[in-house]
Amino acid sequence: MSESTQNSTIDPEDTIKILVASDIHLGYNEKDVIRGDDSFIAFEEVLQHALENDVDAIILGGDLFHIANPSTNTLNRCSRLLKTYLLGDKPIKLEFLSDQNENFLESLNKTVNYEDPNMNIAIPVFSIHGNHDDPSGFGRISSLDLLSTNGYVNYFGKWTDLTKINISPILLKKGETKMALYGLSYISDARLARLFNEAKVFLEKPEDAGWFNVMVVHQNRADRGPKNYLPEKSLPGFLDLVIWGHEHDCRIIPEENPNKKFYVSQPGSTVATSLAEGEALDKCCGILSIHKSLFRLDPIHLQTVRPFIFESINMAEYHDELGLDEGDVQQKMQNFAAEKIEDMIKRAEAKLTGNQKQPKMPLIRLRLEIMDIEQQFNAIRFGQQYTGRVANPQDMIVFKKKIIKAKDELKPLDKDALLEAYQNQREATANRAEEVVDRYFKEADADKQLELLYSKSMSELTKRMVDYEDDDAADSIVKFYERQVLNHLDGQVVSEENIDEILEGFRSKERETYNDMLKMLDSRNQKGPPPNETSRSYAHDSDEDIDYKPKANSTSLFAPPSTTTTRGGRGSRGGGRGSRSTATAATGSRGRGRGRGRGASNSSDSKIDSFLTHTTKPAASSRASSRNISKVVYISDEDDDE
Repeated sequence: MSESTQNSTIDPEDTIKILVASDIHLGYNEKDVIRGDDSFIAFEEVLQHALENDVDAIILGGDLFHIANPSTNTLNRCSRLLKTYLLGDKPIKLEFLSDQNENFLESLNKTVNYEDPNMNIAIPVFSIHGNHDDPSGFGRISSLDLLSTNGYVNYFGKWTDLTKINISPILLKKGETKMALYGLSYISDARLARLFNEAKVFLEKPEDAGWFNVMVVHQNRADRGPKNYLPEKSLPGFLDLVIWGHEHDCRIIPEENPNKKFYVSQPGSTVATSLAEGEALDKCCGILSIHKSLFRLDPIHLQTVRPFIFESINMAEYHDELGLDEGDVQQKMQNFAAEKIEDMIKRAEAKLTGNQKQPKMPLIRLRLEIMDIEQQFNAIRFGQQYTGRVANPQDMIVFKKKIIKAKDELKPLDKDALLEAYQNQREATANRAEEVVDRYFKEADADKQLELLYSKSMSELTKRMVDYEDDDAADSIVKFYERQVLNHLDGQVVSEENIDEILEGFRSKERETYNDMLKMLDSRNQKGPPPNETSRSYAHDSDEDIDYKPKANSTSLFAPPSTTTTRGGRGSRGGGRGSRSTATAATGSRGRGRGRGRGASNSSDSKIDSFLTHTTKPAASSRASSRNISKVVYISDEDDDE
């Protein structure tokens, strides 16, 4: 049981056995009559494997839920599954050695759930949050907070300060094996990359030797552009194993990082949330066995996952065979597609495992790369003939236009233009919907600017609709501005000659009005950013991201190991949120133009240096500081590039 082999003489009483899974996405497509149960069926199988393998704990890599505010149906079904499989009289053999006030800062009882005498936990679950189930909405409560409050899940890996990140490990011991579990819930990849580059990520490492160090993260692993992923080399070399959530393609077999020499296991998702090629790989969870400094991870192929077949075909390879330049092109394409679909349905049948709970109707995705738009046919109408045979007849086929770029003479690079483009690149998620809206109004001509609404209101509206699914935001914002304008006009003598001047007076107070609008949105007790937890100014004129800052940072204190094993249990969580919680600053003074070409300057164009603050109480250590801890400041070294 090492990086390669297992010693048959290893004592199971000294072996920590953990079920590892990630990206469960409970509630995905739950209203679909065909696919609505898929996420729950797969999750139940994961819990069954934990029970059958008599594991000591379950580790989840984030995205337990598909959305941050899951429906009551999803919460109920999740709670029923957890109650069915996690509660019981089985003794817990894991000793909890670290300071629980530090590990579960915002927990109800500040304890791991199996040490809560009011709970009867048989299998403890430790989970970070992902980008789908991060804290959001009124009060900034995560769905994992609810499970933590109910005692089902130990929610860890939280962060409260986005200017620096301190990660205190959960220290667990079974027999002679000691495991340090580090967790980092989802953070915007751009922000996290900046924190690593600025050496502002701190991991607290026990000074005494013999700890097996496991870290759970939920970030982009694949290189999706500069500052849009977490490079493995950024993580500290003292780690032994990284459990990587967020990526849905299953690469659960540990892969050694050649630079840092730790191993990375990517469990992937348990349900297909998109019809991408990576989702068509077999879905797995795994059993992680740790004995002192040795480990092994055995994959378990899930038997209840809906069969999914993906195929991509370049039609240029069939151009002559099908005679696509000889007329009746669309009919030839449909005949070709029908033949391929039938073959894919047969291949999907081979993925049926015989499990009674496995959905039988397959997911099919055929991607056709075409050279000419005339080769494209009505895919929705074509798919109707497969209703009842395929789970997704309406989007079985997608067309991808293959673009052929003509060769051109090589031209020298415009270094000045390249430098300017680099300097203008935003560190924050520049392709987020609200950023696109904000850039539109910043770069739009004067005659395309809004006359009464502050442009940042449209950015805020976009963010709430996309990130929080707040469908009422648009109506609330429009009605709010309508009331404000009418209140401004009330009592004034308005004529055609002075209307522009009067409305200019309203626009001069746009920032004050915008702040009032945000407070109005928060007061609805719906989705959206939290109310004023501390002194908070909503206006922000900097291109820097708004940060959450705590009043104080507490130092982690670790106690000596306990000599007895207790049972029971509940933990809780506290925490920050993912990229959707970090509002992006937008601004700048800008001119406004009206229909007749009159320009109006913004009178409130002074910079407002404000920070969105999240306040937490410093944890009061309940255990003595008899265990020495060394704080490791990890800096990503350039020497590790090669």
